Amino acid sequence: MVHYNKNSRYIKYLCHFHFDQDFFECHEVLEEQWKLELNHQYKKVWLGLIRLSVVLYHYRRRNFTGARKLFRHVTTFSNDAKLVEMAGIDPFRFQQIISDLQQNLQNETEFFPFDLPIIDQELIKRYQNQKKYYSSFTENLINKHSTRDRTDVISERLKQLELRKRI
Repeated sequence: MVHYNKNSRYIKYLCHFHFDQDFFECHEVLEEQWKLELNHQYKKVWLGLIRLSVVLYHYRRRNFTGARKLFRHVTTFSNDAKLVEMAGIDPFRFQQIISDLQQNLQNETEFFPFDLPIIDQELIKRYQNQKKYYSSFTENLINKHSTRDRTDVISERLKQLELRKRI
């Protein structure tokens, strides 16, 4: 089942990940797919990739605590070769990248972007064909979350906090 090849949101995720390194947008784009996904296994794939992009967003901002807190979920995803392969990613190389990333987070080293080791040639072709529509990394991506209207997110967090207090 080659579900991801026809998925335009995943293609956008890969473009943002590889071309402009807009990890905030990676999260936004794939979150929509995750919400709509009916296949339980692909829900796990999208969630693993979403969490990876959030970890990288925090890491680049030098928010090591935030990145490390979410990282355990990325490790769980990277250790499931079947899920990683479902995304068209080489599980062995991906696991090595994640291992290196964990070491870098622990040592609080400087952030360096990396490419996902995509092994599906059709998938590579699909996202590479979109490259002209994406610019390279810019500094304003580092704090992109602060430019978004987050009223609904903050409202939902407060609502959930109130619900937990009542229990």
